[in-house]
Amino acid sequence: MSSVVPGEAIAVEEEALPQQGVYVDQRGFLRSYVVGVAQLDRYKKVAQVKPVVKREFSLKPGCVAEGVVTGVGEDYALVKLYSNSKGERVNAIGILHISQISSEYISDILDYIRPSDIVRAKVLNSSPPYLLSTKDPSTGVILAYCSSCGKELYLTTGGVLVCINCGRREKRKTAVGYLLISR
Repeated sequence: MSSVVPGEAIAVEEEALPQQGVYVDQRGFLRSYVVGVAQLDRYKKVAQVKPVVKREFSLKPGCVAEGVVTGVGEDYALVKLYSNSKGERVNAIGILHISQISSEYISDILDYIRPSDIVRAKVLNSSPPYLLSTKDPSTGVILAYCSSCGKELYLTTGGVLVCINCGRREKRKTAVGYLLISR
């Protein structure tokens, strides 16, 4: 038994059949749908993921939530959500898939979002881990930090983020209403 996040490989389809919380990808890997504990029963030849949390959910599809990017993978970002559109406190995990970041083609996810960025995102489903989208102009990064020195990045009129401290220029998928504007 091990902890898994959505998209993480658990086994291959030759080893087991997918059950609760598991799907088979195009290459034949059994992957987790949810954040939880993977269970591979080699005797019954089944794989399942037991969700970590079962409770009443305060985030609904279509609402907007804010959170901090805690990790970035090759094709997803993990977001620790802390508030919803009503300003209520939330303690949940969101998954932002690369296909939901922008309408344009993305070759490198780090050009759009990085760890420690604060994002505003639209919730797409009704249970954790919440699937998120930043395709709307009102959603995206609302505060970013320099990947070199760690200071806040300011948005210029050209849409580029600049560090006042070290002068580094970075790109992100910024939301309308980015918090720090350079004058």
